[in-house]
Amino acid sequence: MTVELSFGGGPEMNDGEIDDKIDLAILANFVHQVINPLSGVSGTLDNLLDGTIAPSRAKQRLTAARAQLEQSILLVRNLAYFADIKGTQFPAGHKKHICILPQIVIEAAMFFQELGAMKNIDIFLENREVQHKVEGNPELLRQVFMNLFDNAVKYGQRGSRVIITAWRQKTTNALLVKVTGRSLFIPMEERTRIFELGYRGADARDRLASGTGLGLYICARILDQFNSATIEVDSATRAGDVSFLIRFPVALD
Repeated sequence: MTVELSFGGGPEMNDGEIDDKIDLAILANFVHQVINPLSGVSGTLDNLLDGTIAPSRAKQRLTAARAQLEQSILLVRNLAYFADIKGTQFPAGHKKHICILPQIVIEAAMFFQELGAMKNIDIFLENREVQHKVEGNPELLRQVFMNLFDNAVKYGQRGSRVIITAWRQKTTNALLVKVTGRSLFIPMEERTRIFELGYRGADARDRLASGTGLGLYICARILDQFNSATIEVDSATRAGDVSFLIRFPVALD
């Protein structure tokens, strides 16, 4: 597995030392990612308390601060999950439950309503009245969609729409879920590598200088371990449409 992290020069290291370096680099990057939004929240609260922010702008700034807190929570969840699964096949206490879509998708989308509104990005679930069921862990599956929506809003074009479509293949009874948005173009050579630990595409690095490279990796790990499912880039054109396709092997309904 290739990891896009640089550790500088020095003597040749063994696999254990390389793993330790990777862990430290991810942790350092993660801490930077969490501190930034939390510092923004702290600054907003200070400005509200000392009257620097006018009452007419208070709601807008509080909304932005709440979005920053939600982003920090998402990052902490990702790191906690990464620490739990590293070096193990199944986290302790894992049990399979029934996961109901669209409920999980709707719950994940709610975390990004305000952040999406700030960029005029709408998250829209098609056929939300149709229920589909799969086996897995509801909280972790919600994390998958939270990571996908986080990317869709973070890298999405202003004024665009993120569309989620779910359907069952009649021939295989598999459940397919597609998340499509107007986002960064993903070159063909990056469409499998973006699910590797620590990897970030060139366009993503240009758009946002920092990032953990954990989100899509964790999506793939959760789906594989808990749902026996896969995720892939289904389409990515220079016109701007990017789709991620999740394949659950069996729909229970």
